[in-house]
Amino acid sequence: MIYDNLTNKIAKVIPQQKFKFSFINGPKVEVLDENQNNKYLIKFIDNQTNFTHYKTILVGGHWGSSSLEYYIEWRIEIYDKNDHKIYEYLYNVYNKKVFISFESKALGDTLSWFPYVEEFRNKHKCEVVVSTFHNNLFKEKYPKIEFVEKGNTVHNLYAQYNIGCFYNDKKINYNKVPINFKLNTLGRICSSTLGLEYKEIKPKLTFKNTGSTIEGEYIVIAPHGSAHAKYWNYKGGWQTVIDYLNNKGYKVVMITQELLGDKWHDSKLGGTLTGVIDKTGNYPLSERANDLLNAKAFIGISSGLSWLSWSLNCPTTIISGFTQPLTEMESCNRIFTPSPEICSGCFSYHKLDAGDWEWCPEHKGTSRQFECTKKILPSTVIQTINTQLDIS
Repeated sequence: MIYDNLTNKIAKVIPQQKFKFSFINGPKVEVLDENQNNKYLIKFIDNQTNFTHYKTILVGGHWGSSSLEYYIEWRIEIYDKNDHKIYEYLYNVYNKKVFISFESKALGDTLSWFPYVEEFRNKHKCEVVVSTFHNNLFKEKYPKIEFVEKGNTVHNLYAQYNIGCFYNDKKINYNKVPINFKLNTLGRICSSTLGLEYKEIKPKLTFKNTGSTIEGEYIVIAPHGSAHAKYWNYKGGWQTVIDYLNNKGYKVVMITQELLGDKWHDSKLGGTLTGVIDKTGNYPLSERANDLLNAKAFIGISSGLSWLSWSLNCPTTIISGFTQPLTEMESCNRIFTPSPEICSGCFSYHKLDAGDWEWCPEHKGTSRQFECTKKILPSTVIQTINTQLDIS
């Protein structure tokens, strides 16, 4: 009550119409006062911590903003030249339009982030418009969210938040994301940018199970990735696991975009894999999903298909040494470099050079290149699968 009375008194001193507030990629105040002799001190304050992130002096026709673009419950205080507070504005997104834009094309990023868009809408009771590179995966399951295609303009916004792994050259851009995302699980990038407490949530996807096209029980594998560092680089490791699963009565289905029989890609797996059902190539994602929905389990690396498997509740095993286990989802079987003496987890400390296929920031060109996964034994993978499938 005291606060409400104070706010009303301040509003009577100077009408809000002299200022314009917006929260599109950060808080912004525009002074509409036509009298250039009137100077105003503007403070951008975190209402939860009372920390002043930025302050500036403005005159009529000028504007100021904080460089912080992620969610903060802002309190903007305005003072006259005598240092008297004459107006205060509190961020309040209730029943207003918010635009959330995903800046990554990666499937795994999108799947890990999307649940927090719905969490934000539920928490703030606001109208959410979202843009991703994979809108069709979610539209049917999130009817209260408006979807727009990338590049479309959204009007009448109160706030906008961009979700991504942002850098200034090789350094994380902490104006756009509040955490060191390389030392956090992927989903926290979105939850922290939107000011939400993190809890692991799977997305709801539009895929329908149309039934298996493969007779018998099978395991799906996806051994390829977008960088050599992502591979399981134990020579012959995949073939050993495939042979074991075949001997136990399981079929093995390979679903990567990279074609089985392509000599260059096969060489990264120790040769052309045998004993697999070949579903490599440009299949629609809906068919990949159907294969996963009917599989007994999935084995892959740190890639979008692993995130798709997890999202569809297929028991998921991930083999990765260049990412730490904390990078991916918690609810999976995670096989990591077996010893702290072995170099591993470089993704957490270096920016991946997507243009360098042989990227290995510590040991490229040496005998230790990719040792993080060269040291992961097939027996370790088999033991994990045995436990997962209750194979004796």
